Amino acid sequence: MERLTDLGRAELLGRLRWEVIQGGSLFLTYPQLLDGAAFAVLRPAELLDELAIRAIDGGARLPIRVNSQNADLARQLIAMLSTGFLFSSLPIPNEQCLQLQRELAGRSDVEAALAGLATESPVGMADRLLAATGVLDAPLRRRTVARWDEWLKAAEHGLLEVSPLVPADYATAYALRPPPRPEDVASDEGRAVLAAWTGGQFNVNDLPSRSRLYESLDPLLRSGDPAARVDAQTLRESFDDTYYRAIAASEGCLLGLASPRRGIRRRDAVTLTEQTPVVTYPTQFELRLGLMNREQWERYTDDAADPLTRWWHQRDLAALQEVGNLLAKRTNEPPAGGGHDVSVTRLQRFVQTGRGVTARTVAGGGMSLATSLLGEGMPEVFAAGALGTLTPYVIAAVSAGVTRLADFRGRYDVIELPGVIGRGPNGN
Repeated sequence: MERLTDLGRAELLGRLRWEVIQGGSLFLTYPQLLDGAAFAVLRPAELLDELAIRAIDGGARLPIRVNSQNADLARQLIAMLSTGFLFSSLPIPNEQCLQLQRELAGRSDVEAALAGLATESPVGMADRLLAATGVLDAPLRRRTVARWDEWLKAAEHGLLEVSPLVPADYATAYALRPPPRPEDVASDEGRAVLAAWTGGQFNVNDLPSRSRLYESLDPLLRSGDPAARVDAQTLRESFDDTYYRAIAASEGCLLGLASPRRGIRRRDAVTLTEQTPVVTYPTQFELRLGLMNREQWERYTDDAADPLTRWWHQRDLAALQEVGNLLAKRTNEPPAGGGHDVSVTRLQRFVQTGRGVTARTVAGGGMSLATSLLGEGMPEVFAAGALGTLTPYVIAAVSAGVTRLADFRGRYDVIELPGVIGRGPNGN
């Protein structure tokens, strides 16, 4: 809940705007909204002007959907506070976050808390439950509750969509990206954790528990054995991929995850332009998007409404390039084209599955340092996509000071788009 600098806010807003451009909207799990670092410092009323696009619902609603039990965000917040949820985005040390979790868990009585909502407001109860722990100082507690209040009111007034919580689809997630094999980990400790994961020992209600896996990996992360530490990181990254992929599969969304490791990126980047066409965006395009004021963003998205619609609904790559060209024009940069060598600081790699729809966007995750989910997909696409293999068919390159793709040392991000293997992005 700390105040952002002007630059920090522009970077965050630009990242969100880019994700909306990619997917048409954002999907958030309820912890990403109620315990998300980005949404702890952003106000929904301001975002309505700064993020909404008139091509989506006339711009009258935030392009954001969040899930919660029975589509009731207020009750979901009280359930979090009355079951010992670990609030990890608060601007306090990790030890204090853990202390807050223990205090909340020690007072947990979700049935009584939810019943109390008949006579007490969600915000009043949230403040009372936090105050009873004695962990947060009064100013931080009040700021936290006030921001929750703003988002609860936004949901109540229809400024964002709230959908019912559905179980994560791990079967499809495992089919799309299986867990590591025993030979992929080097230490006995790593293989033991992997066996426990795949054997269901970390399951809660027949679904894998991320907190249990994280707890089992903690000794490996602190191990004196380098192989065990590498295994811990490998297993954590793999499970995070599975965890968010399972949510995306159940919600029918594009998936935003951290980009692949640097070593893989460097090897792949050398050959990617030989395999695929390239879409070029201006240097520091996310920051350029974030530096637009409300009026500039509105004019830009109004002018880009037709190509944005073609991109969202038809995955027309020429339309995506039009959106980038318009951004370059607005910031006095020439449009893409004219040379065989592509200057890049970041690659956006699009991947085609059998009919699958997932996505990998901002490195380190979208939603300000947390994994994000973008846009809407079709419920049936994931199961079909599980049967396909990944085939790259386009890179979006960001122009900057590198003169040859072979010299590229930045990151690339992956988006898996719907389609049929062997067909181009326009169905050809």
